Amino acid sequence: MHPHASPSAFGQLAVSALCIVLLLAAGCSKSPEEQRAVAKAEKARTTGALTVKSNLPAATFTVAPVTSGTETAPAPLTGSLDQPLGGLPPGKYAVTLRADGWPEIGGQVDVTAGQTAEIALNFKSGSLKLESEPTGATVKLGATALGKTPLTIPMLPPGDCTLTLELPSWPALAFKTTITEDQEATATARLPHGKLTVASLPTGANLLIGGKVFGQTPVVWQRMPAGTKKLTLQAKDFPPLELTVNVTDGADVTITPELGAAFPLLDARAILADTWVPDDPNRLTASFEITGRFAPKNGIVKNLKRQRLHENWLTKRYRYSGTVKAYDPKSGEIEFNEETADQSRYRIVATPTPTALAALNLNEKTAKGVTLNFYGQLTGVEEPRWPSKVITFELTSVELLKGDAP
Repeated sequence: MHPHASPSAFGQLAVSALCIVLLLAAGCSKSPEEQRAVAKAEKARTTGALTVKSNLPAATFTVAPVTSGTETAPAPLTGSLDQPLGGLPPGKYAVTLRADGWPEIGGQVDVTAGQTAEIALNFKSGSLKLESEPTGATVKLGATALGKTPLTIPMLPPGDCTLTLELPSWPALAFKTTITEDQEATATARLPHGKLTVASLPTGANLLIGGKVFGQTPVVWQRMPAGTKKLTLQAKDFPPLELTVNVTDGADVTITPELGAAFPLLDARAILADTWVPDDPNRLTASFEITGRFAPKNGIVKNLKRQRLHENWLTKRYRYSGTVKAYDPKSGEIEFNEETADQSRYRIVATPTPTALAALNLNEKTAKGVTLNFYGQLTGVEEPRWPSKVITFELTSVELLKGDAP
């Protein structure tokens, strides 16, 4: 026993020890849920919470304690507007608000243990009444869609502001404007476009862009997005015709493509090279040795493989450009100047349709020397009787091409 301790002091010590033991026993007897509730209550008593408000609902914020230059700053916490952010140790905090397309703003607030602090940070703004030509464009500030034109935007950051306008099938347009704080500006954004008219010869061709049919020619777009366009024309009895058209802003563009220009060029030299049999004076056969559809019209089979000629070249349509040598008004037949291939001399003879002949308005004297562009069906390649050595290529159902073939 301590020399100065009294019996009553020992009694009090014993009572205190008993209380501590009882409290510990009571704590140990709590369930896990009760223990968590006690810990939560203790945390709420020793920490604070923060609610951030703003006039821009899309904004997000970060919170970080204000530290001295010698302290290591902890990582900032992220929160949502109007939602209390709890578990903050008491002290001063820096709050930063951010929104896509807006300059960030910030402020400071004191957090007290057991209480919820509140701070309101409002973005400065002006408004804009925006129209577009054409209408219906989606307007974006950064990645945030604001609506479609015509559109009144109640809040935009003051100063130089860049909006993005998007319209299906159009390139996105970056539109710059200036916003004044607490004022409404007005503006009209023009998505660059022009007028495009496609009127084919003949009419009635399907017009495709990117594989999608937009109608039959003639087709008129009052507002075609500016830029280079790739078009395809498709019509019965014609090969597809690929076109490239450049539309500039404010322009009125009209094209009248000729479908016949899509036919391949008649290459007589290639035909002769593909079907030629070397000349042999002892091998002159009569037509009865080649019968059926492969038989020649003039009874001569000497240098050409008739079956190969029919299977690879005849009955197809080709385009041709040549200078007229002679014109026969009775038959309507036009003969063009002779040309020379490695195998033989050859000539092109064409028989236009009545419509084409009427348009030509030829006579024997004026026809000679005229250059014609046309397309027609190759119906015959005939070898000459002796002593002529000129092979004749016959084109029928000939139609004129008004423009230069591509």
